[in-house]
Order: sequence, then structure tokens, then C-alpha cells
Amino acid sequence: MNNIRVMSRWMTDLAPEWIEPTQARSREKVQKIVDAARRRVVETQSLDLKMTDIARAAGVAVGTLYQFFPSRTALIQKLFAEEMRGIDASVAETFLSLSEVDQLANQIEAQLLSHVDVVKSEPAMMVIWASASVDPVIAAADFANTRRNAAVLSARMQAHLDATRTDANVEATALLVCHLWSSVVRLCLQASAQETGPIIRNYAQMIATHTQNLHSSLREPEQL
Repeated sequence: MNNIRVMSRWMTDLAPEWIEPTQARSREKVQKIVDAARRRVVETQSLDLKMTDIARAAGVAVGTLYQFFPSRTALIQKLFAEEMRGIDASVAETFLSLSEVDQLANQIEAQLLSHVDVVKSEPAMMVIWASASVDPVIAAADFANTRRNAAVLSARMQAHLDATRTDANVEATALLVCHLWSSVVRLCLQASAQETGPIIRNYAQMIATHTQNLHSSLREPEQL
């Protein structure tokens, strides 16, 4: 029940809990803390972080750590944001540069192949992605990213599908695409190297088929 309550709270309140410092010296301390947390995640292959251990490894006082990260949740949330920054930027760029919906499947296929390679090359990211199904903080942070990316994709699809109305199917499609994006990455991390390409290709093909059907349905007159 505790995990359910945490998940529910984070899905409705997505404001970060960590304190983002403005002074250079404080930013250096925060970076040391995050780096120490990243090393600990890789060493233990888990997100079971003890704040006192992280403070010691970072060479800062425990009080300093709590000044910026009031809880383990805040620290994990910050670590997730740091690790996901590059992927988030590339996803946003892909959606914002979308000039027509027919390009979506091909662009997603290329991005997913790249993202799987990125995650596999970063030991901390491997642990974070694998923890999404069991750690409520990571699961909620991942869902928040899904929501943000889906909002961007939905707006672009709405514009390029010639929809004359806000269509719930467009919004649902965008949410599914973004949610399954994360799921496909996690699946590829568990699958063999030989399976990765076909998995991603089939996901892209499903998107292509669905967007074509969606385009056709939106061209039909709206039922009164």
C-alpha cells in the first residue's frame, strides 16, 4: 500500500522535491552528491540508497545533503533527471521536428535503436530503467516524462493530421506511443542483441499502421 500511495502522490504532484542551487559552490556540492549516488547505484545494482553513505562518499556533511535533498525520493528523482537529460532532449527534438505524421514511425525506430545503445553504455541507467517496475519513485518519474512527451507529440499530430477538432484518439495514441517507447527500451535491455532490431522494427510498424488508420478516421465527418 505504501508504494501505491507514493505512486499516486507523484503522478498528481510532479514538482521536483530537490532544491536546485543557484550558487556555483552549491552546484558543485550537489553534483558531487549526484555523482556519489550514481556510483553507489552501479556498485549495488539497486536504488536502495542510504543518505549517510552518500554524504560520506560525496565528502559533504549529512546536513548539507539534506539541505538539497530532503529525502531519498528527492535524490533518486534528481538522479533520474540527470541520467535522462540526453534522451529526453532527443525525444522532444524528434517530436518537435515532425513535419508529417508518416515520418513518425521511422523517426521513432531510429531513436529507439540509439536509446537502447545509450542505456546499455551507461551502467547507472541500466539499473534505473530496470527499476521502473519496482521502484515507485522511478515509475512515477518515468510516467511524468511520458505525459510531457505525449503532450508535445499530441499537439504535433493534431496539426499534421488535419484534425478539425481535438480528438481523444489522437491524445490516446500519443500517450500510448510514449508509454510503449519506455516499455520497448526495457524489453530490449532484457532481450538478446539479435532480437532488439526486430522488436523495435515491429513496434515502429504498429505505429505506422495505427497512424494511417487514425488519419483516415479523422477525415471522416464528425458524428453529430
